[in-house]
Amino acid sequence: MKDAPVKLSVRNVCKTFRLRGSADGKTLLNVLRNVSFDVRQGEIVSLIGESGCGKTTLLRIVQGLIRLDTGSINVDGNPVTKSGRDRGFGFQQASLLPWRSARANVEFGLELQGMAKAERQERAMDLLKLVGLAHAANQYPHQLSGGMQQRIGLARALAIDPAILLMDEPFSALDAQTREVLQAELMRIHAATLKTTLFVTHDLDEAIYLSDRVVVLAAKPGRVKKIIDIPFPHPRPE
Repeated sequence: MKDAPVKLSVRNVCKTFRLRGSADGKTLLNVLRNVSFDVRQGEIVSLIGESGCGKTTLLRIVQGLIRLDTGSINVDGNPVTKSGRDRGFGFQQASLLPWRSARANVEFGLELQGMAKAERQERAMDLLKLVGLAHAANQYPHQLSGGMQQRIGLARALAIDPAILLMDEPFSALDAQTREVLQAELMRIHAATLKTTLFVTHDLDEAIYLSDRVVVLAAKPGRVKKIIDIPFPHPRPE
């Protein structure tokens, strides 16, 4: 994918937070400093680094949930200034709405966009089939395992057909066996959709298995230490 066009451009991103409760009320925490990298069309790029290096903060800046101080984020050449349907977000916890069925959870973003009921139900069922959960369409979150809930969360993120999929350690709370199953599932879905993906993880094995490239962040403040090309072709062996 080295010849593919750049889908996501991160340039010289800096972010500082003011610490609440500090003695002078003015103490600053420098979280990110001059972070730059690109993600090409169809790539999976992982962000990895020790706790506190700003991985999740950076992902939320890309999503438009947090404002950067300086620098720029561009998707398809367009500056990111707020959240938008061109980016889908997968959380550490599935965060499903407990009063909605699996299908209704997948439909949620489409409902907010005003899509007609029959059309959004059809799209939700197609996505449930993609993640292997068509049989659970009418079940509620409390009836689903953690791994199944994460699959529903992934289907919900894909429902709006985002240009970029942003994933914040989506498998970190799962047991090792379920995590490996969902890693393989993500690779299968990526092969089917070719979604450009920015994936946050603290697991080096996971980063190597899933990614085309790995961006290693150093901490205090978060900055790019190294960008590593993964030399293994897709599809990856299990």
